[in-house]
Amino acid sequence: MSSVGLHKKSFFILLIATVLFSVQLLSAQTKDSTTVKKIKLLDESQIPLLVTKIETYNFKIDRDKFLLQRGYDVRRIENALPDITKKVKGFKTRFEKNGANMNLRSLNSAVIMLAEVSDNLLSYKTVLTEYVTQLNKSNSDLKKMLDDAGLKAQVADSTLKTQLSEVLNDGKKLNISQKQVLTKLNLLSSRISVNLLQTKNLSSDMVYLSISKRINMWSQEEAPLFSSKQSQYDSPFFETVIKALERSGRILIIFLGGKISIVVLGLFIFGLLTAWMISNMRRVKKLEDKDSILNQVNFLKRSVLISSIFAFFTYIPFLFANPTMSLLHTFELLRLAALCFLIPSFLTREAKLMWYSLIIMWCFYALDDILLDSSYGERWTLFIAGILLIVICLGVLRNKTKLFIQLEPSSATKALIIFTIIQVALSLLFNLTGRLSLAKIFGVSAIQCLMLGISLKVFCTMVLEAIYLQTEAYQSSRFSDFINYKELQFRLQRYLWVIAALVFFVSFVRNITLYDLLTSSTSNFFNETRSIGSYKFTFASIAIFICILWLSSVISSFISFFFGHEKAVSGGKRSGLNSMMLLIRLAIWTIGFFIAVAAAGIPIDKLSIMLGALGVGIGFGLQNIVNNLVSGVIIAFERPIQIGDQIEIGTKSGVVKEIGVRSSKIHSAEGSDIIVPNGDLLSQHLINWTMQDRSKRIEFNISVPYETDIEVARKIIGDKLAKNERVLSLPKPVIIIQDFGEYAISIRTLLWVADLSVAGEVRTEAMNDVKTVLTEAGIKLQVRPLG
Repeated sequence: MSSVGLHKKSFFILLIATVLFSVQLLSAQTKDSTTVKKIKLLDESQIPLLVTKIETYNFKIDRDKFLLQRGYDVRRIENALPDITKKVKGFKTRFEKNGANMNLRSLNSAVIMLAEVSDNLLSYKTVLTEYVTQLNKSNSDLKKMLDDAGLKAQVADSTLKTQLSEVLNDGKKLNISQKQVLTKLNLLSSRISVNLLQTKNLSSDMVYLSISKRINMWSQEEAPLFSSKQSQYDSPFFETVIKALERSGRILIIFLGGKISIVVLGLFIFGLLTAWMISNMRRVKKLEDKDSILNQVNFLKRSVLISSIFAFFTYIPFLFANPTMSLLHTFELLRLAALCFLIPSFLTREAKLMWYSLIIMWCFYALDDILLDSSYGERWTLFIAGILLIVICLGVLRNKTKLFIQLEPSSATKALIIFTIIQVALSLLFNLTGRLSLAKIFGVSAIQCLMLGISLKVFCTMVLEAIYLQTEAYQSSRFSDFINYKELQFRLQRYLWVIAALVFFVSFVRNITLYDLLTSSTSNFFNETRSIGSYKFTFASIAIFICILWLSSVISSFISFFFGHEKAVSGGKRSGLNSMMLLIRLAIWTIGFFIAVAAAGIPIDKLSIMLGALGVGIGFGLQNIVNNLVSGVIIAFERPIQIGDQIEIGTKSGVVKEIGVRSSKIHSAEGSDIIVPNGDLLSQHLINWTMQDRSKRIEFNISVPYETDIEVARKIIGDKLAKNERVLSLPKPVIIIQDFGEYAISIRTLLWVADLSVAGEVRTEAMNDVKTVLTEAGIKLQVRPLG
């Protein structure tokens, strides 16, 4: 019974399912028939809309086809990926095989190379991610277009039918092509992700190994030097050297291959500087006093091209963010080669012997620095080289005679030599006690610091020589006046030595493998968020704020110089440029301030609080300063005085030399500069002798006896003054009877001169002429009775 009931139950379920399927199929057919009916009922008013839709879809399909062919070009990534995969596998194989034997230099170089590879992979992944996002969006829009019921409409027009069919066929083909490209991009992105993961893991392993080696290098790594034996080392010294050179060559090719843009930039700078110095040298050689000028130049006179090459290999390492030691040693070798051409002619015979000995020492230490495996011969050669380097340094310290010809010895030489001896002594000590890593680090650092100190001394001297040639080649140029060598020599020298000290410090830190620690510590110090109350800030934002304000000040000073006023003051001509300059300087300061605020990320609400506090300060104690600042702006616009004006204010008089933001300078006749606050120039009575023109009236009095014919005397004086070309004819001189004195008649003479700067000379000349002509006429001057 149960079996029969089960069969009946199954039969009813099957029957119900069949009925439901038939109903669903009938419903679908009804819907399709309705659709068809609707499509068949497509009237003429809907045709233009369908045509517009077809044109729109055709445009979109054509655009997507073009982007698919040209916009998603990944050939560069496809070509680069096999090499990257090969590099990553090569790094991994070498690390798994020789990782335990790699020294800190090798690990650091490998980490730098892996960082370059990682950056390239990240950039490729970013590009692919953007491509996939764009392609997915395009494909999604395409699917919506293909699902548009309007494209399945039945129309009577055969041309329209053909267009509808073409749109659907093109869309389906494009859909297939997009999916194929998407598959390709996703596969390529997956390969990049795998390589990126391997690169990061490998880099992390090397970083951890570097940290471990830094910790363990203070403990004994190998047997003490005098207890070591040849059998304790796997590879001979020369075999280790050959392997190191081959490996360094590969590192250079790989590293520079990804830094082509920086190399091109460095060569471009080299070309500009070389052309500039050659041009200046040619101009100087055409001058009459070329011998006296070139006597002040040493290195550039020997060879401009070699000097430029030396400078190029001095500054180009700093264009790279974190170069490998192999690249640094290559640059240093080329720099020393150029220096070997420049410096020997300025060395004494004994100094030349020391110099070439140092070159040999440097070559050994640089070679030892790139060795991957230690060897018995390396340890003894390192020890002997340390002894020789100390002997050379002691010879320099004990030498009582001059080592240089025509070159001034540096005051830092003794300190540099002592610093080198200390490092070499540490290298010898660590080598003797079996701490080979520390011995190599301090030995290499010693010779590197010594040679870098010499190079920086020559480089700074060369920069000063180049600036000196510029000023002499363009003696009449305004720019050459701005960088006048005589005025700026000591200031530039001080700045150059500060920069050289910073470069020396960074190089020393890099030599002792603490560069990463320095950069990370510096970055954390400047970028760490700090707070004062509710206000949060970083030292980086403060540094940016100060630097931008300082740059604004430099630009303002530069403009102030080029709107120079020396000629206006000395030539007696008034100039309105200073007022314009004052406004420009104020604008630069204002713009610089707001840029500094924006760059430092200071919130506007905090700025308003600061300005409010400043307003309170103005109310209590800064009234005079603000008054002078506002007065400076008023003077700039109103121009009651200008550069070169002869003015009097109170008991002070002189020529306006400078109109500043807060105060102005007046150059007095005695030669002193009087600083007058701008507020005083507006609040006090100001006499401007040259506001309209430079003419001035002068006068003098003479006394003649009572028996003198006054009219004759006046005519004689007038005729004589009329003959003086320096006395203006309009207004004509005026001769009047001033007073009847007790003993004589006083005659007052008034006359005008064209330029007040010669008023004193003309007055003296006129008085002398009047006395002479009156004496010749028999008229004597009298103040009191004779006798």
